Amino acid sequence: MNIDQVGNEFDIIFIGSGMGSLTTASLLAQSAGKKVLILEKHFQPGGFTHEFQRKQGKYHWDVGIHYVGDMHEGGLCKKISDKITRGQLAWKRMKDPFERLVFPTRNFDIYGDPEKFRSDLINAFPEEEEAIERYLKDIRKVSVLFGKAIMMRLSPPPLDSLINILGEGNVVTLKDYFDKNFKSEDLKGILAAQWGDYGLPPSKVAFAMHATLVQHYINGGYYPVGGAGKIFDTIEPILQENGGAVLSSVEAKEILIKEGKVVGVKAKALRGEGHERDFFAPVVISCAGAYPTYTKLIPDSYPISFRKDLKDFYNRERMTTSICLYLGLSESPAKFGFSGENYWIFASPDHDKNFSERNDWLSESDEIPNLYLSFPSLKNPEAKSHTMDVITFTDYSNFAEWKDEPWKKRGEEYKDFKERIINRILTTLESRFPGLTKLVEFAELSTPITNEHFTSHPDGAIYGLACVPERYKKEKCPWFDVRTPIEGLYLTGADAASPGIAGAMMGGLAAALAVTGNANLLRELRN
Repeated sequence: MNIDQVGNEFDIIFIGSGMGSLTTASLLAQSAGKKVLILEKHFQPGGFTHEFQRKQGKYHWDVGIHYVGDMHEGGLCKKISDKITRGQLAWKRMKDPFERLVFPTRNFDIYGDPEKFRSDLINAFPEEEEAIERYLKDIRKVSVLFGKAIMMRLSPPPLDSLINILGEGNVVTLKDYFDKNFKSEDLKGILAAQWGDYGLPPSKVAFAMHATLVQHYINGGYYPVGGAGKIFDTIEPILQENGGAVLSSVEAKEILIKEGKVVGVKAKALRGEGHERDFFAPVVISCAGAYPTYTKLIPDSYPISFRKDLKDFYNRERMTTSICLYLGLSESPAKFGFSGENYWIFASPDHDKNFSERNDWLSESDEIPNLYLSFPSLKNPEAKSHTMDVITFTDYSNFAEWKDEPWKKRGEEYKDFKERIINRILTTLESRFPGLTKLVEFAELSTPITNEHFTSHPDGAIYGLACVPERYKKEKCPWFDVRTPIEGLYLTGADAASPGIAGAMMGGLAAALAVTGNANLLRELRN
């Protein structure tokens, strides 16, 4: 469907088709009968839930979903998923251990069993038993408060509440907590090893964010049967029942405001002649992220009291971003002992050190300090070919010189740079898993400017704005609220809650509650 094949007027217009928009749109279509329009810049809808294919469809990869927690029966995420897809999306539990942590001097496996996680930690570090017990209690308490605050107050909880629960007047970051409670550097390294799921090392990330993540995966990891593309495929028909539509290759250019109220969105077709059209609705919900929404989509002529503060926050807390190597394999990686578990491979248990060295390996012969391995084809029972993802963190600045060049036409120098990165990663894999690279039939590298091109996220950051402690001080960062200062304009997705697919889903639920004021929706999901 193109930009000229739909009408002008809708109940709600969504900017972006990521997990936040899909969640909010499905909930509002079902509970309130809303006619929605979703505008998606990418040619493939779904945001970071979409998948792509190469070699005439032989290989399929998901670009954002590597695993999701809380999808066990009774989990809130499972209830939301069942609601927004009408139970048409199945989730497969990953085999245990679902995470394998690899350090220079020891490995540690994480199982989706809270008691085994506890006992494995204590067996490995018996001298830290009391601190481990306290840590597990603290992450439970903090994550519960965090989740309730987002749902009931539609904004993150104040840090004061978290500090009161912890009983530690100076605990703000994860590093603060570790330094206060633990002695072993190896134990700290294990407990913080999943930091790649929110993109910040212990000295930067808010303890609340870390606690929420650990609790989210406490019962294991899950993967959508049939691949992440099934999420959009199951939700789109629900939206169409009320006359809703999803337009891909259509970029939102401006949020239209009249007398302090939202009236619609100006959009531009990215195919054909590239003409613009205005779409009208009394409600607009942005899944583009807080920064693009307030600094690009709302005209500069419209006063936003905190716009400068938001720009300062972004410049001060620049998010690291990532590169992903997508591999197509000739045979199953199971022959090398992989069972679908994720691998986190680190040069050191000191994650702040690993983080600080994230760019060194690009120009030197240093070890790649952070590597994440995922095996989509081993997680998806419907996979018909063998695939693998390799992710590492770096900075946007390494690629910025090519950012204004058109996608897939960025010149030989850029291609050569990417080829060097691919070879370096493959050499590292071969050194750790001899023979593995002989299976590689296809390799393609995604960079931060690829992410930026398709998502408009500043710096191509995959997790939105940084989850530093300042983010949770509402008086300092009001731009993270679901509600905005403009009547009829709301945020959804990761910046309305927390990073990742599940975080965006929770942001989607919060947005639906804000728009309708229907508390029955939340009670229905919890029962």
